[in-house]
Amino acid sequence: MPKDPSDVSVDLIGLYVVNDQSTMLVALGKMYDNSSTIHTTPYADDVSRVSVVTVYHGDAQVPLPTSEVTFVSQAVGTFIGWPTHLVKKVSYEVNSFPF
Repeated sequence: MPKDPSDVSVDLIGLYVVNDQSTMLVALGKMYDNSSTIHTTPYADDVSRVSVVTVYHGDAQVPLPTSEVTFVSQAVGTFIGWPTHLVKKVSYEVNSFPF
């Protein structure tokens, strides 16, 4: 039985897209086992199964659009394929300044 994206506790990862010669962070998400199929659609080994948790640029096009998901804002609450080279760990560094 498939797991609901909210039922799995994993570290958040950054989801990026290529935008005019650079990469842009468009969302935070969770990465799951690298299944070869997502919603019965087969994917290559260089595609990760992710779910979007926090959207930063909802109007950005997802790297692998489907008939149901074209933009990042549409990917919340579902699994989607994302190229593995555009899925990166996020650093939560806290700057401390002496007062």
